[in-house]
Amino acid sequence: MKKLQFFLLLFFFCAGAVHSQITTANLKAAFGIDGELRAPFLGPTQFPASMSHDWFTNSTGTQRFMIDTTGAAYYVKRCSTDVAFRRLPFFRTMRYPALSILDGRRLIDAVYIRDYHGSDSTVFASSNKNGGSPGNWTGAIEGNIPQKNDILDIMVHVRRSGSSNFHTVADSLFFIGGIAIDATSGSRYFDFELYQTDIYYDRATQKFTGFGPDAGHTSWQFDATTGAVTVPGDVIFSAEFGGSGLQDLVARIWVHRDALLINSPNFDWDGSFDGDNNGATYGYAGIRPKNGKNFYLGLQNTTATWGGPYKVIRRDDSMQDTYDANQFLEFSVNMGTLGLDPINLLGGGSQCDMPFRRILVKTRSSASFTAELKDFVGPFDFFNFDATDAFADIPMICGDETVSTLSVINPLPSSIYTWSTPDGNIISDTNGYSITVDTPGTYIVRQQLLNGCNIYSQDTVLVMETPNCGILPVNRIQLSGKMSGEIAQLNLDISSNEQVEQLIVEQSVDGKSYSEVKSLFASNLTGYANYKIDDDIRAVISNQVFYRVKILRKDGTIRYSNSIRLNLPDRVAQFQLFPNPVRSSTSLSVVVSKNQLGTIKIFNAVGALMQQKPVQLVAGLNTIMLDGFGNWSNGIYPIQLIADEQVMTQKLILSRKK
Repeated sequence: MKKLQFFLLLFFFCAGAVHSQITTANLKAAFGIDGELRAPFLGPTQFPASMSHDWFTNSTGTQRFMIDTTGAAYYVKRCSTDVAFRRLPFFRTMRYPALSILDGRRLIDAVYIRDYHGSDSTVFASSNKNGGSPGNWTGAIEGNIPQKNDILDIMVHVRRSGSSNFHTVADSLFFIGGIAIDATSGSRYFDFELYQTDIYYDRATQKFTGFGPDAGHTSWQFDATTGAVTVPGDVIFSAEFGGSGLQDLVARIWVHRDALLINSPNFDWDGSFDGDNNGATYGYAGIRPKNGKNFYLGLQNTTATWGGPYKVIRRDDSMQDTYDANQFLEFSVNMGTLGLDPINLLGGGSQCDMPFRRILVKTRSSASFTAELKDFVGPFDFFNFDATDAFADIPMICGDETVSTLSVINPLPSSIYTWSTPDGNIISDTNGYSITVDTPGTYIVRQQLLNGCNIYSQDTVLVMETPNCGILPVNRIQLSGKMSGEIAQLNLDISSNEQVEQLIVEQSVDGKSYSEVKSLFASNLTGYANYKIDDDIRAVISNQVFYRVKILRKDGTIRYSNSIRLNLPDRVAQFQLFPNPVRSSTSLSVVVSKNQLGTIKIFNAVGALMQQKPVQLVAGLNTIMLDGFGNWSNGIYPIQLIADEQVMTQKLILSRKK
């Protein structure tokens, strides 16, 4: 897919078995590669130019750090008193919108992930190796993984050194990564592996699914005549670090063995090839830059360094403010130098091309690429934007000067949104997050990630015509409101009230899906009328609520008021199960504040974990189907949802007829 064609390229930077000691902190595309997490510092003591970026900051003034820190204080406070919560993984994304520009650099995406602690459920069982198919890998639950293999935290960030929409070779693409391992001495070995497919790890079965078609991976394809890349495949980035820092960094790509006979203009082969066995048809082959230049920079922290606003949690469940010396490694790779920037591939690609879907970070037992695999984090999505989602604030209009505003619910600031209609009428500009229309019809919005990119996604909004449109006079309608404690106080002004039969108040938590909460008959006033309506929102599971009023007129036509949004008082998040009691399946509904990775856990009456599943949550209302209870006994099962830095708990009642 087009949207994938850019990322796989990033990792190929890891190419080439370059053996060199790199000990000097440096800025790469304004990001500090210095073995520590603080902006705007470069290294443990130096203070560079003010535009130095990094993962986090503990300084005042200009804030140029990449990872979202919303809820950090709550997280630390909860961890300090709740050991069970401390052992759970969590996930943070970039604090800036994807593809935004900061200090002249294009910020593409970023992620920070904390691994399980204590009893780790993302650990490899024995006899799993890099050259094998993920279909043959087996996971395990392990509480005693070797310290040198135990991942604490991982970080990934991708950016360009320039900001234009159409980049040249000078606007280098940088992949920046970080990893913290519990051990602080001896050699440690890790891989960042990138997949074309939606590979997934099922903790219940302890197996991987969704892997590629070529011996469990997706192979790279080349033009038979020129040797140029025609189709990107899976990539693995392997490295070693020890007491003296980064020892080696190698990039490999998954290919058919015959590809090693091709002289590609993009990169050189380094002579290595490792598959499932010595005679394997497919395997990972090492690559290196054509020009022989160094393509990476990597440093570890030589002294204790600040561990970020989420603190550091060790394998023994202890919390500390810093990473110990030699515990954290940070690196960057210049993909242009390596020959794998998308602007140089696929017949002249662009920064819109994203060539991978998932990342899996894992550790190995030794320097050998085919050594036994140990701990892992993921696979997780990277550069995965939600498809465009649009709605009309007034879904039914009439030709009596009624207009409707159509809006994108989840706009990306860097994206270009273009609207069109085959049968309606747009009375505003056709570009932007929203438009105004005055005619029923079908309206289409198309999204480009950046100006000049191909279409990334689109959505369609249908605006209906009110039945028997235009028989009676126009109703001028205006809705406003405010919060008073747990009561929403609505104020509706309406003209031509004598034509109104009934008012239906509709409520939504996402601004799109509305449901009726109360109705009232119109007063007997002629002309202008004012209605004051209160709504108790204590049962609303959200930090915001939307209202509109549906007006039923005496002629059978329908009008809608404008929509309003009210911010609700802070409340403890909760989720709902319906139906409950449960016979065979149920739906879990929850509203969260932002896109995030959540976890659902179901326990039996004595506290044993019966089911666990990760869930990708989007800002607003989420509904998740739960099933698989066929062999479970009737009874009460505590169910947890971990999201928005909270652990929410309810009781699932399983009741089937005997």
